Parts: sequence; C-alpha cells; structure tokens
Amino acid sequence: MFYFSNVDGKKVLKSDLLTGVEHFFTTRDCCLFSKDKDMSENRFFIEKYLGQRMVTNQPVHGSHIEKIVSDKFFYEETDALLLDEGKAAFMNFGDCVPMIYYYNHVGMIVHGGWRGTALKIAVKALDRLKADYGIMPCDVKVVIGSAICCECYEVGEDVFETLQQTVRDKSAGFYKADDKYFVDLKEINYQQLKNSGVEQIDVCPYCTACGEGKDLFYSYRHSHTGDRHSAVLKV
Repeated sequence: MFYFSNVDGKKVLKSDLLTGVEHFFTTRDCCLFSKDKDMSENRFFIEKYLGQRMVTNQPVHGSHIEKIVSDKFFYEETDALLLDEGKAAFMNFGDCVPMIYYYNHVGMIVHGGWRGTALKIAVKALDRLKADYGIMPCDVKVVIGSAICCECYEVGEDVFETLQQTVRDKSAGFYKADDKYFVDLKEINYQQLKNSGVEQIDVCPYCTACGEGKDLFYSYRHSHTGDRHSAVLKV
C-alpha cells in the first residue's frame, strides 16, 4: 500500500511493500527536473538526505537498460537503470509509468512509456535481473508509481492494438468508446509483470492528469510543463 512521508519536510510517496529499502516518488513539493528553472537545490538536499550522489538518465521511450558503474552518473538513451548495493539513482517522469524493482540489495528504476511498454521493458528488466544476478521474477518486489490513467490517456488504434498483443487479458487496461481508444499503462505493465511470474506488486492509485493526483504530480498531457516528478532508489 502507498503512503505519504516526507524528506526534510517535502512530501513524497512510498510503498510499504519496500519497507526497509530507501525509495520514494517525489511530488510537486520537490521537482528534480524543470526546463524553466534550476532544480539543483532540490537534488542537493535529496542527495544530502541519502548521503551520496545520485545517478540519472536520459529516457528515450525505448527499452535499453544500463547497469550503473562507479564514477558514471549520467546514462544517455536509457530507460532503465540497474543498481546494486551502495548505489543511488533517480529517474524523471511526466505521465509515463515509474517502476521500482527490488530484491536483496539489487534494484532497478524503469521508465514505461507506451513505446517502452510495447517493447515490454518491464519484462526485459526481469530478464536482466536474472541474467546478471540470478534473481527470479517470483522473488522480485515491484512498486508502480503514479502515471496517467485510462480515462485520460487516449491513443491511436494502432497503439491500442500493439499494446493488447503484449498481455494475455485483452480487456483489462483497454477501453474503446465512440471510435476513441484509451489505455491504462499501469495496468498493462502490471499484467506483463504478473504474466512473467512476479508475485509482489504494489500499484499506486493516483493519476497524474486527473483527480487528487494532478495536484500532487506533474502531467505533460494535462499541464504541458517541463516539470517532472521522480522515482528515487538507494540500495
């Protein structure tokens, strides 16, 4: 279950599935990326809180995964970061699905836009954990943060049908009305993870574009700003 906590008085969102692991999703209280202003102060106080420098990336809505190595703090054209004990990272999001994976001092942050979801980046992340560390999907805990909901995310028919091919259940996470097509990327990634053997998943109920969530997080579709909220993980 998700719950609100704080980092130096700024509101963040955590999951009790990852109790004992330093992780959180920032809110509008703490913007780690903006095209309009310098957010270095926010990054500084989070790094001070964590006690170390964080790694980050340049997402390109693909499925490329990079394993963090010492003394490299930025990864270009990467949509998932793999980190092991002693490392910390953050990744920025607007409406796409933020996912944090964890097992036994090994973790990942995964960026699931519709293209990455179509490429099954959530499953490729599991494959990488198994290949690099021998970690089985049934042992991995995954928390899925706030993202745009089905009612707010209209797509083309081609995207709708492409995403349907990535899951067994062709109805959950998909909605069609008046020749318009809508998808729920959180639900689709959830299904991909469950179909791959993940047993422990916590899904955030907030939408970034409507309801209470639009006042807590950032949405490119709703507000068209350059601001982003972030997923933060230290293992």
